[in-house]
Amino acid sequence: MRPDGLSEAVLGHKRGALQIDSPLAAMAGIGPKRAAALEARGIVTAGDLVFHLPARYQDWRERTPPDDLRAGNIVVVEGDLGKISERPMRGSRWRRLASGWLTVGEMRIRVVWFNLPAYMRGYLPGGERVLVRGRVAAGLDGGIEIVQPELHPLSDGEPKAIRPVYRVPSIVGQRLFASLVARALAETGSSIRGAIPDEVRSEVPAVRDALGYIHDPPPDADFDALANGESRGHLALAFDELFAFELALSIERIRSARRSGIALAGFRSLSARMTEDLPFVLTGSQSRAIEEIGADLARPNQMNRMLMGDVGSGKTIVAFWAMIRAVECGHQAAMMAPTELLAEQHYRGFARVCGRLGVKSAILTGSVTGAARSEILRELSTGETGVVFGTHALIQERVRMRGLALGVIDEQHRFGVFDRAKMKALGPKANLLMMTATPIPRSLAMSLFANLDVSFLDELPAGRTPIATEIHTEDDIARVHEELRAEIDGGGRAYYVVPFIEGDEDEAKSVSATAARLKKGVLHGARIGTMHGRMVTSEKDRAMREFRDGAINVLVCTTVVEVGIDVPEATIIVVVAAERYGLAQLHQLRGRVGRGEKPSRCCLVASSDADEPALERLAVMRESMTGAEVAEADLRLRGPGDLLGARQTGALPLRFVHLIRDHRTIERARKLADDWIRRDPSLASRESEGARAAVRKMLALGFSLGDVG
Repeated sequence: MRPDGLSEAVLGHKRGALQIDSPLAAMAGIGPKRAAALEARGIVTAGDLVFHLPARYQDWRERTPPDDLRAGNIVVVEGDLGKISERPMRGSRWRRLASGWLTVGEMRIRVVWFNLPAYMRGYLPGGERVLVRGRVAAGLDGGIEIVQPELHPLSDGEPKAIRPVYRVPSIVGQRLFASLVARALAETGSSIRGAIPDEVRSEVPAVRDALGYIHDPPPDADFDALANGESRGHLALAFDELFAFELALSIERIRSARRSGIALAGFRSLSARMTEDLPFVLTGSQSRAIEEIGADLARPNQMNRMLMGDVGSGKTIVAFWAMIRAVECGHQAAMMAPTELLAEQHYRGFARVCGRLGVKSAILTGSVTGAARSEILRELSTGETGVVFGTHALIQERVRMRGLALGVIDEQHRFGVFDRAKMKALGPKANLLMMTATPIPRSLAMSLFANLDVSFLDELPAGRTPIATEIHTEDDIARVHEELRAEIDGGGRAYYVVPFIEGDEDEAKSVSATAARLKKGVLHGARIGTMHGRMVTSEKDRAMREFRDGAINVLVCTTVVEVGIDVPEATIIVVVAAERYGLAQLHQLRGRVGRGEKPSRCCLVASSDADEPALERLAVMRESMTGAEVAEADLRLRGPGDLLGARQTGALPLRFVHLIRDHRTIERARKLADDWIRRDPSLASRESEGARAAVRKMLALGFSLGDVG
């Protein structure tokens, strides 16, 4: 590092043209503070700039007619701006209120800026002909005013017809960020390559052209398509990414078929006893899944199977059967869960269901320490313990298993793909069974998990407690609270889900504010706890354990509770601002109740400003009771991309696939990838250079890509 604080790498970039990997510090206008603020948003290089897409757009193309200057409308008007007056806001040395009058024909419209930052003082172009864009509000004098408007002096010429708006730190600002993106595109555009080879790209725009269209839309662009992320530029990025994803899946599917595994083909004495001793009859889909898994395990190739099933469909029993199958063939099995509580639940469930079979089991989590941990590690390494349950603690360096033949991963989307790879590393030839309760339609699952075999549990066991789903609005929240109070007084427990954590956009709907309000009001005297995603794991586990054990009977939380544990006493869940969530996520939240014998209910509370389509979408939850029904409805309403992208957060490096709305696009990308991999299996040709680079980025999937890249 030089005395002036600039690294040689940064200076090297400053000396020449901007490269795709040039750090932001190489760009004019970016000092240490701005660079740090952008880095906090994941924007570190010139490449990050161009792939940071606008959050929304402003349409400056048409002036708003006078008849449409009504409160609530966003308008664009041309007029003469008078002198701007500024004064300090009460209680602040730095923020100011600015206002002036805009003359539009014979109309005078007040324009107002609250909280005017110090750096904007004197910038507002009073005394000029301007274009003004903003939302109309009713003024105190009975007239109208435009609050927090944006101004464009016409002395600078016409504004950009469609202006992108980015999510960036305020210290950077929209104009500076847009200029940085423009420079990065201009200087690095030729080096931006997509995954799709040019000769098969057909009518799909090149990635560099798609980015140019998105960041600088032409005046005749379809504004609604841009605003909805459905422009040809947006869809080109999504399709290119999806092609790379399906290409990686194709490569993995081919390679996994060649991997040798541990064949479990011994006599089925223990596994047969297990199913015979169950106090219930397996469903037809459970029996089919067991047959499919058993056939996989008997082969000399590694099993890579996904077990998909609704909440309460009996996935765990199927997994227990597979684990017993490994033990009775002389090997070991391990199940990894995302939380200690869920791992404990599986451990206890195994003891309850399989305890009489004489299989020694253990639990290994971060809470197991000292001599107890050492003893478990020893027995795993010698093979004395046949089955182990745990969290990430299972894939720590000190863990050794003598004969792991089966790894089971519960709620697999909660784990990064490298975690799954480490699980396999415990037994290089071990078979892998992944489980998920995420509702995904069969057609989409076959594309999303194209590198895996998939078993579906599409039946619920007999006697499952029904869950009544009610739709309310915030105006009716008092009635919801009466039902909540009645459930608590009757000995039940409740989840109360809100959208925000402290400091987010709506403090009134945050976890702590809601918990305080309930304690003082309708739930006075109830034992209320809180849980959200910013808590450390131990805090979340403690809150969930207290709820499970009855130390608290109301848990106010965010959707972090979506993957929880069985609490049979939980009979009601309230979801505030329910319109914010997809139907599949609402279904998983609903699955937190109905685990016991008592009737349960799910109260979905829509915000007071939720529109009619949002309420109609929520109404689908009343009619769709199974995960399959909910997933199909979500697919129709939101499109496959939202399901594919959103449900895999943290597990798949997919940034743009959520923009896809048509499932045929996914099928098309898969066919194109399959055709190309048949043509160039190692992606070694010059035409595959972009595909090779894109697949290399997919390494976060944990695939064994061998000699590719």
